[in-house]
Amino acid sequence: MKKDNIIIFPGLKKRLFQFGMERLNDRQFEEAAHFFEQAREIDHEDDEIDMALAVAYYESGDYQKAKERTEDMLHKGIGDYYELIDLYLMILIQLNLHDEVVHTLETLFEEQHVPPAKREHYQTLLKFSKRTLNNEEDSSGISRASAGADLKKGDFREQLVFISGLADKNIHPYKDSLMNLLKDSQVHPFLQTAALNVLMEHQIQSPVQVKKFDYDGEFIPAELPDLMETPLYQAVIAKLDEELENENPVLLEQLMEMIRRHQFLLFPFEFTPGNPALWAAAYRAFGHEMYGENWSNEKTAKKFQVDPSELDHAISFVFDLEQHSPSTV
Repeated sequence: MKKDNIIIFPGLKKRLFQFGMERLNDRQFEEAAHFFEQAREIDHEDDEIDMALAVAYYESGDYQKAKERTEDMLHKGIGDYYELIDLYLMILIQLNLHDEVVHTLETLFEEQHVPPAKREHYQTLLKFSKRTLNNEEDSSGISRASAGADLKKGDFREQLVFISGLADKNIHPYKDSLMNLLKDSQVHPFLQTAALNVLMEHQIQSPVQVKKFDYDGEFIPAELPDLMETPLYQAVIAKLDEELENENPVLLEQLMEMIRRHQFLLFPFEFTPGNPALWAAAYRAFGHEMYGENWSNEKTAKKFQVDPSELDHAISFVFDLEQHSPSTV
């Protein structure tokens, strides 16, 4: 096969795409984009490659390229329309292009192209973007009191969108309010982690106090690791993978997703005690409960070589974390 006088080896596009997906799953987003770009050079008409490339651009923080790729796909009418719209809206919010968010969503509502399952979510985003546009002013003129009020406006989803949107803004007026969220154990832990991520993005060097669940500690945001790269989290993942990769890969993927949610809730703290086998056993037990299987605390503890009473406490904590997951808010 030849393309512009260059020999293309059979199966090369597929291999490049597979390499890209592997990097995407490993959160190596820039490398993933590189492989997808090469695959797209071979075939410009492959919807799957286009979508994967747009996601890789978005995840790597290259929002302008993600926007261009997504707009091109929407214009050509390729790919899953609402999957693209969801990605496009997230990109626009990251770029602080709330006028385009409003235009896009109002057009969808006017043309009655909004599925019932997405109506509430789109209405929330539309309301948020309209309010942002109406309240826009010189950030130097925002008082600390009004900044604090902004963080508490709306429901959980609106607060999350607003806090996440501060990542690429001047956060000086919001800094004290974000810190107050972190030390208020009554605030939802998911919102606290979102606030901490904003401070990490801005490389804040000041110590902040964080209170969530039964944990209380002081951290310097700029010195915190990526929340999915903490040693204990990686060790728990590895232990579960070792136990379930061949036995039940579907359950493994479900538990992996659950642990990612719980890690976000718990960050910057880690499971206590810091025994990977104990928490892998707790999630394995949760898997038994999910599927209504008969299981024994003692047998599971023996299999993972952990103390049964410690396992019982760990399972209770996992249940508590799941109750705080956004899907159950």
